[in-house]
Formats: sequence, structure tokens, C-alpha cells
Amino acid sequence: MFFDFFALKIKAESKASDEIFLGYFFGKSHEKLEYRFISFPRRYSRQLSLDLNMPLSGFKEFMNNFYQELMMRSSDFTEMTSEFMRYLDMQIKKVGGREALALRISKIIEENEPDVVKMEISDLFQNWTSSLDLDMVIETSTYEELTTSFLAEIDVNDFTQTLSQRNDLITMPEVYPLVDPLEGISIDDFDIGDTIYCTILGFTSEEQQNLLVEEFPTHFDAENINTVPLEGIIISKEILPAISRNFVLIKIQIGRIFQAKSIVLRSIRLMYDPEKMKKRISNIKNEADEDSLSLADAMNKYKKRTISVQKLEETGKTSFSDFFLSSMLVLMIIGLIIIIVYFFILT
Repeated sequence: MFFDFFALKIKAESKASDEIFLGYFFGKSHEKLEYRFISFPRRYSRQLSLDLNMPLSGFKEFMNNFYQELMMRSSDFTEMTSEFMRYLDMQIKKVGGREALALRISKIIEENEPDVVKMEISDLFQNWTSSLDLDMVIETSTYEELTTSFLAEIDVNDFTQTLSQRNDLITMPEVYPLVDPLEGISIDDFDIGDTIYCTILGFTSEEQQNLLVEEFPTHFDAENINTVPLEGIIISKEILPAISRNFVLIKIQIGRIFQAKSIVLRSIRLMYDPEKMKKRISNIKNEADEDSLSLADAMNKYKKRTISVQKLEETGKTSFSDFFLSSMLVLMIIGLIIIIVYFFILT
């Protein structure tokens, strides 16, 4: 089984400690792991109407809302949850930490052993309670599937009218950067000239599609569907204040000539590779009140800055040369004076 991310959505009940635990483990395959649980008395179980098969995003929202409702009843729930989370942190450290647990769970899921995953989670509770009724749903996804799920939550109808009025965007195909909730960064952290990984959402012409498939044949399947992420370069970036400042419009170039657009939610964390990221141009960008900066402007400022640095270095070299020559001249004069004085003393 191949996947990039896994999620364990859990509801557990303990008669021994008279508690219910609601939470999740969300991890990147063989790498990172995050988790959160809330704890509350079993007498509130009737108020808990939950479908563990809902997407993780919906599960998180349900947890937050339910926790807020509990806190309105009593502040004791905060202490119960905090105490259990402290215990869980200690147990995870004992088994090697988050990365070790993520690695172990990933391997078990790959081997398609859900019961073993359930036992692994039950073991984390064993020093807290002696009796546990555990319900769990395992959810896996790839970068592409996770990105698609985020896209489904974004209503792009508000952008249709604005984009249709832009001649530079009408014929431009659409892409979307890969989402990485655990280790990603916001689109705000990307600059003009940076590398960004994305998938093609749609082409506006068959010619565009054929050219890109011809250049990157291994990134498409037999039906010319983009199945492997493509590496692009951001060539334009702007906020759309007329619609919403929560979104950023970017233009991306992929390969030799293919260009595409994307409307990216600023709160979403995107995948990036620090080793492949190009040198940032953030120190030469316009002030923060400017919404966009073209690649031409950025490179022009970069060239001006480079020329200024070169002039400064040349000035420094010239100053050093002048100092060296002056010092040599002074030493020669002093030596001549010493010779003359020595000659007169002898005579």
C-alpha cells in the first residue's frame, strides 16, 4: 500500500477510569507525527454523536466544537485533557518519540494490518487505564489526494468574474501546489523565482497539453492525466484585494514554455524542498504594502544590487592598493634619510 500521509481517528472509552477519549494521530509516512486528544467523563457520551469515517478536517472541527461546549460547562475538562496529554507525551517518548512511532505505524499500515495498529495504540493507554474499548478508523492519502481534498473546500466561484476580465489569465491553464500540512509553508513564504511543486488541474487547449506531455512524459499516464507532481518556477505573485486578501494569485512556468495560474489559499501549508529552492529575492522585494512584483522587476533590482556590491568591492580594493603604495613610499623615504644621516656621521 502506497501513501504519503496517514490519519488515525480514535474514540476510546474506559470503564475503569470512567473516561472517554477522542482524538487523532496524523502523520507523514515514516517521518513526522502530530496528535491531539480530549478527555471527558463517560456521562457525556450521549451528547457525542460522531462518525469516525468523516474526513480528518471535519473530525478536527468536530473535536474543537465539542471541546468548546464541554468547557462552557466546567473548566475541569481542561485539566483532564491536559493531564492525559502529558501522560501521552511521556508514553510516546518511551517508545522512541514521534518519528519512531510514525515509522512503526506506517510500516504496519503498509502491511495492511489494522488490528496491529489498534494494538499499538491500545498499548499507549495501558498505563492509564486497565480496560479500554477502542474504535478507530485508518485513513491514508497521497500528496495529490490531500491536495484535491483541500481544493474541494475552496469556493472559486468568486474568482470567475475577476479572472475572466484578465486577458493574461483567460487562456492560461490551471495548476495547484501540493499540500503538506505537517512540514509545508504558506504561499506567503514563497518568492518570485522559487521552486514550487504542483499538479495540473486542467488545460485550456490540446496543444498546451501535448507540448507538456511531450516534455515530461513520465509525469502523465496513458490518458495524459498528470499523475506525478511537476516542478515549476513562480514568475508572478499577487494578492487579489478586490476579492479576498486570503488568497494569492500566482503564475508558474513549468519546463521550457508552459505557463499556468493558481489561486492559493494563504492559510494552506505547501510542500517545498529547501535543497532545491532557488536563492530568495525577498531582500530586494518592494515594501510590504505592494501586492505583486514581476520577475523582470525583481531581476532588475537584483542586477542593480549586484552592480552596487561589485562597485563597493572595487572601491575597497582600490583603497587597499592606494594604502599599500603610500606605505611603501614612506618606508623608502625613511630609509633614504637613514642612509644620508649615516653617511654624514662617518665623514
